[in-house]
Amino acid sequence: MIRIMIVDDMPIFLEYLRGCIDWNSYGFEICCEAHDGRQALEMIEENYPDVVLTDITMPYVNGLELAETITRDYPDISVILITGNNEFEYARKAVKIGVCDYIVKPFEKEELILSLLKLQDNIERAVENTSVSPEQNKIEERLKALIYAGVGTAAGDDNDGYELFFDDEKKKNELMNREEDIGLLLALVKFDNKDFAGNGKAIEMENLINWEKLIARMLENKLDIEGTFRVFHDYENNIVVIMRFDDKNELLQYKGYEFSDIIQVVKSQLGIDCAIGLTKARNIKAVKGAYESVLSLLSRKSTGQLYDIRNNEEGNWNGSLEAILRLNKDLETLQEEDAENAINELWNNIRDHKDENSDNEGGRSFNEMNLISSAVSILMTNIISSGFSIEKIYGDDFSPEKFISSGDGADKMIENVIDLYRKRIEFEKVKKDSRTNDIASAAKKYIEDNYANSELSISDISETLCVNQTYLRKMFKSQMDMTLTEYITQYRMQEAKKLITTTDEKLSSIAEKVGFSDVSYFSNVFKKYYGISPRSMSKA
Repeated sequence: MIRIMIVDDMPIFLEYLRGCIDWNSYGFEICCEAHDGRQALEMIEENYPDVVLTDITMPYVNGLELAETITRDYPDISVILITGNNEFEYARKAVKIGVCDYIVKPFEKEELILSLLKLQDNIERAVENTSVSPEQNKIEERLKALIYAGVGTAAGDDNDGYELFFDDEKKKNELMNREEDIGLLLALVKFDNKDFAGNGKAIEMENLINWEKLIARMLENKLDIEGTFRVFHDYENNIVVIMRFDDKNELLQYKGYEFSDIIQVVKSQLGIDCAIGLTKARNIKAVKGAYESVLSLLSRKSTGQLYDIRNNEEGNWNGSLEAILRLNKDLETLQEEDAENAINELWNNIRDHKDENSDNEGGRSFNEMNLISSAVSILMTNIISSGFSIEKIYGDDFSPEKFISSGDGADKMIENVIDLYRKRIEFEKVKKDSRTNDIASAAKKYIEDNYANSELSISDISETLCVNQTYLRKMFKSQMDMTLTEYITQYRMQEAKKLITTTDEKLSSIAEKVGFSDVSYFSNVFKKYYGISPRSMSKA
């Protein structure tokens, strides 16, 4: 968990911060509270938080003075200032002393969440520290089947599709047995990933996927309707929300303000654009068609807006979404030939319905561009979710965006897409044959061999093992029951203790030997880990 200290002289605001966010669902925990800067400094040594969230105007030691001391004496602790004083002078001073972010009251709680997640590697740590149960995974797979292949594939009969939206058996039976089916609302959140995919680095695509996971969680905590809903991802990692209302008037009057808020907050805090489409499905059987319609809409619309198409029909994408479902399964089972057949099936379906007046760049229609973009997006998401490195498969110069925007004609592009799938499948086949070391064990050995390097980072381990960071963190924690960062610290502290208790070496020399370039920082970490200072232990 990412540990947070909150500091404010107003008890009512401390209470608000404590309760306004489901901290644990984002991988956070509030480890301590202080009522002024002086008290906060007294508590830091004992609690050693990862982040200090503090007001500016406080007695004794104000927020700016507190921040200045923390950034000087505890460089690994991040500071975020929260204040009602929206003045340039405060912001200028905060930046000068190294404060990570500055939020002005009143603020949306989503602004605070994203501000916290932006710090250092908090986004990766938050994903690492929050797990999904097997039951939740099972429900998500059934929801994916529902939007791609309809009710029959999602489950055995029509009612099974509705069962996905109810935890309460009595309420489910009551609503399912009424004469009128008022329908459902479906929302699709599609992110503009140009900034993330443009440099071809796997970590950038990986970061976008992590942000999408956490933003989906924000939506789950933000949505407040009279009814039930499910939030999940499609195979392109777009966020899908299906809402079933208890009352018809509630459905008709729903404005989607939560989605509009998400668009604005994500843009202002992360610089990521997204577009959201909202439409109605008259019943569970119509969910697949509603998803197709809104997917088609967003492939042609600009980002930064909420598009509500409940009252006007949009044409479906002329493609077989069942083939996309099949394509993803081919990647999972390494069926190279069937993947090629699935892509060609999609391609032929589109060419049979080509609109000659809808040419896009490279002489490609919108539907052709949509297929190419979707196929590449599904592939990149699959590679990252499987733990592989995009660079290792396609080379350092590969960029998904450059690939999609190349000047090749449509027929040549589909050949290139098939080749991308072929290379990805062959890569995993080779890895399966040649990989003998368990990922967690290999990471553990790398740490033990390189712990003395003060520059040791998780990205180093990731690159050496040819896996992406998110997958590496997940696999390590599941097998070692601790995070990579915790293991690095544990191993360094154990080695330091050996040196302190068995040698007469200077503390600065010991610190350097276990990977710390700053002896005071080493002492702080040691005391936090063992409860006593290095000097006290050496005298014991």
